[in-house]
Amino acid sequence: MSLDTVIKIGQFYRKTKKAWKYHDQINWAINDVKALEKKKDKEGNTITTTFYEVNAVDGGDRFSFDFDSMSRIIDEDKIKSIYYLNFKTSKKDSSKRYLLGDLVYSCYEDKKGMLVEGGNYRMYGTWADKEKNGIVEKKSSFWLSEDAASRMDNPFIQKFRSEFRRKAEYIEQFLKNQTSVVLHFNFEGKSWQDMDGIVDNIDVILTESLVKRLPDTDKVMLDKYLYKTLGGVTPGFGETGYKNRLFTRDDIISLMYAGNAAEKPLMRIGGIGIIALPHSEQLTSDMVVCFFERDKNTLEQEDKQEADMTFVDEEDSCDSSFEGLLRNNFDDSVKFDIIFTNVPASPAGVFSDLIEFSDVQKSLLRRVHKRIVECRLEVEKMAYAEFSNAKGFKYHIRNSFQNLLGDVTKDKKKFQSHILKTLPQIYTDTYYEDPILLPAFLEKVEYNIRNDNTNFSLLKYDFYFLMKIQKKNTLMTIKDSKSYALGKQLGIMAQQFASWKKDCPIKSFEKSYVGNLSRRTASLDELVKFAAFLNEKLVMHGLTKKWVKEAYMEFADIVKDFGGEKYSKYNCSLGFFESYYDSRKPIEEKRRNNGC
Repeated sequence: MSLDTVIKIGQFYRKTKKAWKYHDQINWAINDVKALEKKKDKEGNTITTTFYEVNAVDGGDRFSFDFDSMSRIIDEDKIKSIYYLNFKTSKKDSSKRYLLGDLVYSCYEDKKGMLVEGGNYRMYGTWADKEKNGIVEKKSSFWLSEDAASRMDNPFIQKFRSEFRRKAEYIEQFLKNQTSVVLHFNFEGKSWQDMDGIVDNIDVILTESLVKRLPDTDKVMLDKYLYKTLGGVTPGFGETGYKNRLFTRDDIISLMYAGNAAEKPLMRIGGIGIIALPHSEQLTSDMVVCFFERDKNTLEQEDKQEADMTFVDEEDSCDSSFEGLLRNNFDDSVKFDIIFTNVPASPAGVFSDLIEFSDVQKSLLRRVHKRIVECRLEVEKMAYAEFSNAKGFKYHIRNSFQNLLGDVTKDKKKFQSHILKTLPQIYTDTYYEDPILLPAFLEKVEYNIRNDNTNFSLLKYDFYFLMKIQKKNTLMTIKDSKSYALGKQLGIMAQQFASWKKDCPIKSFEKSYVGNLSRRTASLDELVKFAAFLNEKLVMHGLTKKWVKEAYMEFADIVKDFGGEKYSKYNCSLGFFESYYDSRKPIEEKRRNNGC
C-alpha cells in the first residue's frame, strides 16, 4: 500500500470538525458499554453501566474534583458525548495506562470465576505486578503513566494528574464498589478533549514516544510499531526494519488519525478484508471521512450527498463486491489503492497485507460493473425462463464463487484462495479465463448428489454467470466440443435411471454412478466402458426406447470420429449433467411436445 496515501487520509481526518473523534487513541465510551451489555457475570446477570459526572473546579494553579456534588448522568445525549483517552506509548503497548480525562471501568467475575476488567483503567491485572523486596506490588493504570506524565509540561495535564493523585485512593475504592462505571469529568461545561490544545499536546507527546530523532534534519524514524505490517515490516519501510523510512513529525500524527480507517475493510470475505483507499486532488475532508465512516452516524452525515449511482436504476442492482467502491459521492476520476489483507482473529492482532494494487480508477470500476450487471441480468432471465414461478434470483460475484467453491468448513480456504486470485483481476478488468471454475462446479455437483442434494439445475446459473463475466468466455467452446457432445448423449441414456423418475428401476444408480461420474469418465476408454455398461443395464430393464437407442448410436458415431480433439472429462461431465437434469422433464415428454 502507498503509505503516502494513508498519511494523506490522516491529514483529511485532522481537518474535520472535532477531529479527535477519529484519533487512534480516543474511544467512544458507549462502544465499551454496548460490548459489555453482551457479557454476563458468574451468576448469569447482564453487566449494566452507571454514568457519573464529577465537576473539576479550576482553582488557577490546581483542579479540585468535587465528589460531594457527583451526580448520575441520565441524559442520553450527554452519555453519547463521552469519549476517553486509551493512552499507549505504542500500538503494541499492552499495559493499560491512564493519563487523564474520562474514565471507563468494569470488573466482574465470569462463569469460570475469573476476574475480568475492562475500559481504560485497571487495578487487578497481574501484568502490572512487580516484585520489590519479596512483596508483589500492583500498579494501577494511573501509576503506570507516572513516568510518561513526568515528562509532560502541559499545565492542564499536570493539574489534572496532581488532583487525581491526591484522591487516587478514594477514586479507586469507588471504582472497586462498582460493576461497571463511567466517570465523566466536567470542566465548567467542557469535556477533557475540548480543552484548548490538549489533543494537539497529547499528539506531540505520543509522537516523541514513537520516534527517534535524526541529527541535522527535521526528519524522524519510527522506533515503535504504529501501523500494520507486511511480512513483519511496516509498508513503506525496507526489509531491515522500521528505520529505513523517514517521516516528519506531522506524518506520524496523521498516521495516528488514519490508522483505524485505513485498516477498516470495505468488505470482508471470511478472514480476508478488502480495503480501499481513495486518492485524488478533487477529494475533500468531508468526502473522505464520509467514505470511511459510512457505517456510523458521522458529523457530516446530515450534509451527505446522495451517492453517485448512475450505472443502474434498480435499488438492489449493485453487485456486493463493488458496492462500497461505487456507492459514494466521489468523482469518476478518483483512484483507489485496493488492499486484500488478513483480518486478525482478535482486536489485538496485526493486519497482514496479502495483495495490493494501486490507482484503480472509479470510471474503470464503473465500466466493469456495468458489464457484470448486464451479464447477471442475462443469466437471471435464463433462470426465470426455466423456473417461471421462482423468486429471488440475484447473482453476485461473491455468492456465486462461494456456491461453487465453498465447503462445510468454517474457513472455506479453497473459496477464499480463489477470491484472492480472481477479484483483483475483476477489479482491474483482467479477468480473462478461469480454468478452475468448471472442475470446481462439477466437483460440487457430484458431492451434492452423493449427499442427496441434487441442485445442478440451480447451481449451473452461478457457473454460467461467472463464465459470462470473463473477458474470454469459453462456455461456447466447451459446448461445441466432442467431449461435451459425448456427455450429452450419455446423459440422455442415464436419465432413465434418474432418482426423480417415479419408475426408476435402480434407485441407488444416481448416488453411486452419477455422484461419482468423474471417476468413471476419466479417459475416453473408461467413458466408452461406462456407456457399454449403461447400455447393458438399459437392455436388462427393458428401457431401450427409440431415443435411448438413438443416443447410444450417436455416442458411438462421435467416438468413431473423435479425431485429433483432446478428450476432456470436464466437458463431458458438463454435457452429461445438462441432459440428465434437463429441466427434470423426461426426454419422451420433450419429444412429444416437439411432435417427434
